[in-house]
Amino acid sequence: MKQLLLATSVCWTVLLLWLSIQVDGKTIEVGTAKELSDALESVKPGDTIKLADGTYHSKFVAETSGTKSAPITLTGSRKAVLSGSNYGFWLKANHWHLRGFTVTNSNKGIVLDGGNHNLLEELEVHNIKQEGIHFRLHSSDNVLRNSYIHTTGTGSPGFGEGVYIGSAVSNWPDGKPDKSDRNEVSGNRIGPDVAAEEIDIKEGSCCGIIKDNTFDGTGMSGENYADSWIDVKGEGYTIENNSGDHTLLDGIQIHIVKDADMGGCGNKIVHTSCKHLAKKGVCVNDTTKNCKDPNIIEK
Repeated sequence: MKQLLLATSVCWTVLLLWLSIQVDGKTIEVGTAKELSDALESVKPGDTIKLADGTYHSKFVAETSGTKSAPITLTGSRKAVLSGSNYGFWLKANHWHLRGFTVTNSNKGIVLDGGNHNLLEELEVHNIKQEGIHFRLHSSDNVLRNSYIHTTGTGSPGFGEGVYIGSAVSNWPDGKPDKSDRNEVSGNRIGPDVAAEEIDIKEGSCCGIIKDNTFDGTGMSGENYADSWIDVKGEGYTIENNSGDHTLLDGIQIHIVKDADMGGCGNKIVHTSCKHLAKKGVCVNDTTKNCKDPNIIEK
């Protein structure tokens, strides 16, 4: 009996050691665009891709998913700079951690398509022709935090949002709502020179958290109705403890999209600090009417 127990104990020890190795993964150090592209193709759950300081210019796409217990990490300092002709970084996978590096000089900054349970933190995204960071095509349960996003819309001011959640009804896949839900945007510094809204929350998306962000609206273009820090057309969002300075009109605007006959209801907006609004601007402008689930707005 003792021998059986000892053998069982040894087996469990070996199994736990093997699982630990699988979860920990390996570190892949890269220093060129080709090395990064190769690493993105070969990476496995639990691995870390470590960027050396320098400039990386190519098409960077992540399509291999990590797992909850073994996420994939892409990390570097702010001096590790990614850029691309179209997207600076394209994430089409789940359970990634993007940490520390810079994305610049691209048509769009970081785009998530069908990416879920990803963490983006301590990034800098700037000098982008259109939007800085976009969660779309059912990208849900992601977190963007403690990052600095500025100087967007340099090529298309009307589409130069800092953070874009979901898709406009005209761009819904198969005509169905883009359910990019439960995304969190917290503790970020957004602006100056964000040409459109600092955060644009599109119709069809639901139940995200926008908190503890600081906005600088200096350089807002006003094109395509971009005249507030946050434009809310989604439902069930909690928007709290955000502060902004300088805007063309209002701090936060809430709308129902008539083409979709939806959006703009059931949101909770609390503890918003607004400075230097336009003469006719208000801190939170709720334009919705007849919501079955009305918005809650508190100072």
